[in-house]
Amino acid sequence: MIQSFRQLKDRIKSIEGTRKITHAMELVSGAKLNRTKSVFLASKPYLVNMERVFFNLISDIAPVAHPLFETRVQKHPVALMVFSSDAGLCSTYNHAIIRFAEEFAERTGRENLKIITVGKEAFSYFRKKGYRIENSYVGIRGKFSENLAADIAKTLTDIFLKKEAAEVYVAYTSFSPRLRHAPTIEKFLPLAYEKKERQYYILEPGRDTLVDELSAKYLLCKARFIILSSLTSEHSSRMLAMKLATDNADELIETLTLQKNKARQFAITKEVLEIAMSAEALRSA
Repeated sequence: MIQSFRQLKDRIKSIEGTRKITHAMELVSGAKLNRTKSVFLASKPYLVNMERVFFNLISDIAPVAHPLFETRVQKHPVALMVFSSDAGLCSTYNHAIIRFAEEFAERTGRENLKIITVGKEAFSYFRKKGYRIENSYVGIRGKFSENLAADIAKTLTDIFLKKEAAEVYVAYTSFSPRLRHAPTIEKFLPLAYEKKERQYYILEPGRDTLVDELSAKYLLCKARFIILSSLTSEHSSRMLAMKLATDNADELIETLTLQKNKARQFAITKEVLEIAMSAEALRSA
């Protein structure tokens, strides 16, 4: 019983050490979430309004003879960019988006698919599965940068403009302010628009120049939004996972402490009984 008491004591000490780590990670993830979430929420109305203005203008000057609006026959491969994290310990965040992307890949056909990965988890998974990975972004470590957004937007645009892919899709985790995340796949290119009643805008400096500049800015803005949504979802998932781990550690420590106290009480009672029995035996002798 003495040994059992010591084992419980050592186990509680070990769990308390783990709890300190999970709690610290929860706080760090919470701080990263607050920073990224504020930028994400600020970028959303900008994207919505830019999208509205851009496509209203495009539909007004339709038809648009621009490479980014070119609809192609499926002779070229399909490109898919998958957003994941560089590190684990973020619940089902990576598993959900990778599974979602793999289902899309199976429907498209592995031989007809080019994959670009963002994050070490997606890169390791699809490389292990034998998929053709055209490009990868690792070492981001959950940090957003404008250079990253510009690089990703340029990579996806170049793949389409060079006719290396008929369509370009993006698989990422959509973030909700209620901390609910959903894996999502969106078409990035080609751009499409709906014909609407003409507004007859006056265009400066010119139609072609305006379409070129607005298309590039819109795609950059969309890439920026997708990255922020993914990173915010990652930090949120990790914070919730670490909070759950900390809560579980608290419950386990409480249970083991109760068992330890019972073990100590049993050992003390046993010693008292042994002393009493010895005293009684001496008196009888």
